[in-house]
Amino acid sequence: MPRDNNPLDQILLERLHLPEDATTRLRLMRGLIHMVDGTSRSLFGKPFFGLRECEALWRDLDLVTDLDLIDALLSLDGGTTLEPHGLEHIPKTGPALIASTHPTGPFDFIAHAGALLKRRPDLKVVAHDDTRNFLGPDRIVSVRVNRHNRTLSARATMAAMENHLRTGGALLVFGSGRVPNSDGTGLLERRWRPGPSRVSQSCNVPIIPASINVRNSRYYYRLRTLAWRLSGSDNFAVTVGSLRYLIEMLDQLGGRYDLHYGAPLAPGSPPEVLQKQAEKLVPGLYSSAKPS
Repeated sequence: MPRDNNPLDQILLERLHLPEDATTRLRLMRGLIHMVDGTSRSLFGKPFFGLRECEALWRDLDLVTDLDLIDALLSLDGGTTLEPHGLEHIPKTGPALIASTHPTGPFDFIAHAGALLKRRPDLKVVAHDDTRNFLGPDRIVSVRVNRHNRTLSARATMAAMENHLRTGGALLVFGSGRVPNSDGTGLLERRWRPGPSRVSQSCNVPIIPASINVRNSRYYYRLRTLAWRLSGSDNFAVTVGSLRYLIEMLDQLGGRYDLHYGAPLAPGSPPEVLQKQAEKLVPGLYSSAKPS
């Protein structure tokens, strides 16, 4: 669970793939982040990572989780306006598998949840294990990954996904499992993983493609590109970029967003078909280049 004084310490440990007892490395990383934020505030009037601001918000929320957390976040900054399109494709009861693009990070689930929970209060999301600290263990199907972005919990995750669908639940999964970069013309999401196709096939459940019209700031893409150039590793670049996820979410709250839910596709539809249909729901957002 998060530390009392620094509620995002657990997130930092897990995102940076540090062991629980890496106190010194965590302290150094926090110091570096605060130094960058201080410089950014002085030069541009706003923080780059926003660690202090994000932790202040979490303290203000006072360990609110699950639906209360989603409502609290969506009410910030005058309220976030969500405009869902195609909700008729989401059944009100029975198993529903929603496979979505993943353009920004945590905000993607907050927005989908805000649009879907009144229709499907049983909605769960397949999410990184650290999300349980805020959404609560009953709202997620947990995924654990290593520093190379390889799933460590594949069998358990698939079993939990199937169990939720077989008991008539609604499940949201992000097809690529990774926030995309930008190639200058649009977002470039990696090839979707086969998990949603396999689960839909085994449970005989159609797949509903979904997408949200939103992207991160230019600071996120510049940071990720710089990290890639310095390391030559996309996994490292994604890890570094993930340090901006919460400040990106805070900046996105209070805006207006269109969410799209397409016509269901046949159970077992290939990942490349799902990805194409989901990305087409928001014309112009995704690059025409082939994902890697």
